[in-house]
Amino acid sequence: MNRKTYSLGAICLLTLLVGCMDGPFYQLKRINPYYLSTWKKDREHGPTYEDRLSELRKLERKLGKMSAEEQSEWANRLELIVREDASPELRATAAQIIPKIDSPAAERALNTASTDEVDKVRMMACKAWRQRGGTAARDMLLSMAQADESSSVRQEAILALGGFNEPEVLRSLGGLLEDKSPAIQFSVAQSLASLTGESHGGDIDAWQSYLGENVGAPQPTKSMPPILEVGNGEVQTVSGVGGIPLPPLPR
Repeated sequence: MNRKTYSLGAICLLTLLVGCMDGPFYQLKRINPYYLSTWKKDREHGPTYEDRLSELRKLERKLGKMSAEEQSEWANRLELIVREDASPELRATAAQIIPKIDSPAAERALNTASTDEVDKVRMMACKAWRQRGGTAARDMLLSMAQADESSSVRQEAILALGGFNEPEVLRSLGGLLEDKSPAIQFSVAQSLASLTGESHGGDIDAWQSYLGENVGAPQPTKSMPPILEVGNGEVQTVSGVGGIPLPPLPR
């Protein structure tokens, strides 16, 4: 194989590895004239996935300059995306943005994202809850850390709890030190180090001893899934219907 052939192969492999939610060949499509032509035709019928994702990124940058009324309106639109958009990537992006807005819609949206069927959306919800803070955020993260079906989501929730320096959180993390998963135990150790300033690394016995002396008995882990009431008291789940159009951003 000559150098040119090797270089071309390496470029193709790299391009495939950086694919996104649209599939592993997404980056190749972006330089393929056929797909560029197809997307151009799609825009004639409305905004494409890429357009909508770009608009959400612009919104994230402009939120700080908007009035409280404008932010509240956008919170409602973002909640709709989290609840009903068919794209996991767009739902995750909306969940990432919405805690920047002080609105009841933000909490409702994060409740919905926390029960999304896609791990990535729930993981983003964990990060967003940490950013939002407060009792509701703490309680949801504790529930997800203990009961989510995905180990990756549980780890993300445990790391997010590193932003809540409260005795209940420390006791719950102490209970999770007994989890059978080394990955969960390691995430707990990371959060405990962040909360306490102690440096016991992955020494579970040392962490348990420290917590026993300074915090008290560990909180038993819960097996029940999170129960979320939104709006009228009914649990809302994500439905896989078509894309939610975004109105124009203020220029």
